[in-house]
Amino acid sequence: MLEVGNNKHVYYDSVLDKFMDQFLLQPTQHPVEHDPVIDEDFVHNYSVCILKYFFLLLDFKDAVREGNGARLATLHKVLVQHFKSCPGFNPYAIEMLTNVVQNEVSPTDAEAHNCVWASTANWTGGPARNIEIDLLQENRNKDLKKQIKAMGANKTNKAIDRSSRASGGERQIAENNDQQVNRPVHASSHSHQSSVLDDKKIVADLRTLKPFDTLPKRKHDSFEEINSDPLATPQTELARWLSRHKKSLDAPIILDNEDEI
Repeated sequence: MLEVGNNKHVYYDSVLDKFMDQFLLQPTQHPVEHDPVIDEDFVHNYSVCILKYFFLLLDFKDAVREGNGARLATLHKVLVQHFKSCPGFNPYAIEMLTNVVQNEVSPTDAEAHNCVWASTANWTGGPARNIEIDLLQENRNKDLKKQIKAMGANKTNKAIDRSSRASGGERQIAENNDQQVNRPVHASSHSHQSSVLDDKKIVADLRTLKPFDTLPKRKHDSFEEINSDPLATPQTELARWLSRHKKSLDAPIILDNEDEI
């Protein structure tokens, strides 16, 4: 944005339009032929949607564990469509679109690199042990509160600043020491009872009642009709939505004064 001078609007529109045309508004090359009987089996469609969302969530969690910022950035692009197609999730779709703008349009190369790769942290070391950076910050805030409480009356600004800067290193030193002396990790106070017995009871009841044993329109009061494709939003509607929010994101980014970007 700093390098295009007075052509900020043209640059912004061209980059974001290219992303939308190539990633979000691509026509289906090989349309799938649907069986009308299966299309009206809404229990089947519900199950298919659950599986699709599950694998998307699994992909996202795996990318977080690996600390793969590029993969997470790609998944954010995928989630624009998924959040847009779900009623009530429009703010999350806008958040994902904002993320794309932050990664692809407005920052310098160095800032874009930080946006993509600074979303996770590996505190304990080892492969596939990354966590979200905001989760790490929550844990550090917990340590800070304990330290400030232990300071007693010595809560000057200088003391609080010194203690907060040292809290992360102190926590890591303590954890490394526990690991070297093989001190067992204390289990969480929260416990969760197994749901296997409850699941078996529910399955037995469903086999007896057979509430969905009516083809072709198997349905339930909670989902009378549901599409097997969670991205069934019409392309024309998606294009209008993208154009509208592209303009709203344009305003705070394109400024008259180049030095204010």
